[in-house]
Amino acid sequence: MDNNKIDIMENMPVKQAVLKLALPTMLSMAVVLIYNMTDMLFIGMLNEPNLVAALSIAGPIFMAIQAIGNIFANGASSYISRRLGAKDPGEARRTSTVAVYTAVITGVVITGILLLFRTPLLSIIGTSPSTLAPTRDYYTIISIFSIVFIASITFGGLIRSEGATDKAMKGMIIGIGLNIILDPIMIFVLDMGVAGAAWATAIGNFIGCIYFISHLFSKKTLLSIKREYFKPSKKIYSETFKIGIPSALSTLIMSFSMILVNILAASYGDYVVAGNGIQMRVGSMCFMLIMGLAQGFQPFAGYNYGAENFNRLKEGFKTTLVYGVSLGCFFSVIFLLFGENLISLFINDQKTIDAGAKILRAFAIAPPFIGLQMTMIITFQSTGKALKSLILSLGRQCIIYIPALFILNNLFGFGGFIYAQPIADILTTGIAVLMSLSFFKEMNHLHSQQNKDSFMGKEAVYDGAR
Repeated sequence: MDNNKIDIMENMPVKQAVLKLALPTMLSMAVVLIYNMTDMLFIGMLNEPNLVAALSIAGPIFMAIQAIGNIFANGASSYISRRLGAKDPGEARRTSTVAVYTAVITGVVITGILLLFRTPLLSIIGTSPSTLAPTRDYYTIISIFSIVFIASITFGGLIRSEGATDKAMKGMIIGIGLNIILDPIMIFVLDMGVAGAAWATAIGNFIGCIYFISHLFSKKTLLSIKREYFKPSKKIYSETFKIGIPSALSTLIMSFSMILVNILAASYGDYVVAGNGIQMRVGSMCFMLIMGLAQGFQPFAGYNYGAENFNRLKEGFKTTLVYGVSLGCFFSVIFLLFGENLISLFINDQKTIDAGAKILRAFAIAPPFIGLQMTMIITFQSTGKALKSLILSLGRQCIIYIPALFILNNLFGFGGFIYAQPIADILTTGIAVLMSLSFFKEMNHLHSQQNKDSFMGKEAVYDGAR
């Protein structure tokens, strides 16, 4: 980490520091959003709801692959930020190397599993006779390149961990920009349909990985992926997994819940599956930008926690929280006022538009609550609070949302189906607030103890002088 990044973490005014770190990450997420929208938009231009549905059905598999990358992107990056704050760059360098090599090995294993169990997995993720073939095409290509997706996510997280959010942004923009360029070529010019979207995603991520690798071999970083630093230790793996696994479980359970949602949606018709898939892409605008804001805060939080600068950490948390909730409120208004217009951008099928708009208007309740949740989850991950992170991550999807989804769907039909997620977000936010109280009580205690130790040290110096 160069002196400029150290100055951002330690000395720059907190609001300015949070924005400086978060804006590149938010821009990266905006590019991801454009990709998500473009992918669905081009497939929607074929005006075949079954192809849009296929993209939605295969989405959870892609999300599950990303979850594996999050183990290393979030787990290792949290530990790296804390070690840099504690002035231990050697351990940070070893951690980055161990994370990358382990991620690559894991990617090979995941590829084998996905291809070996392709047929049974396709049968349980919500495919119908009309969506099976295009879903299989997308699934196969994504599975083959899963090692690339896992590596790309890992690289981006590691580079963010030392405050180089601009470099992480550039790598993501390179990959996704190429993806967007290739989408219409693969889908329309080469007439590859959904398979073309998958190939564009794979090629874009591969080129993005090349950029990340070149940065990690440069002299502009304290991190490394050189083989001589591959020195696995129990400490590195425990710190990586205690934060990374809860993060991955959250994404995996979200993927599982999406499969359940698609299965329930299919009972109302393929057009509801398609409408819900479009709604999820549109709704991800708020989720991804709030996530980008929180991820920008991650190196700041981890560094200052490691440096025991608890007041600066608290001020950064409050700033990020205000920004996140405000951003959520903005999107709630947009979704309520322009829900149907947003859905109609992606497909010219009125039944699909009506279904998607109804689901999006229900979801509009959730964004402010997501702002609070994501700030808390990232703060817990950054400071090594594995249990708190796990409770929040699993609580939102597994403990609250999935039961609510089935109960409300059975009781109220389609109305219960569409309101399960916002209700789960409201309840999860209540849990997050309670957990934040104990967290900041701990921060206040540590700060008081720090001041007491400092005072006692000064008294000892004064007595010695006398």
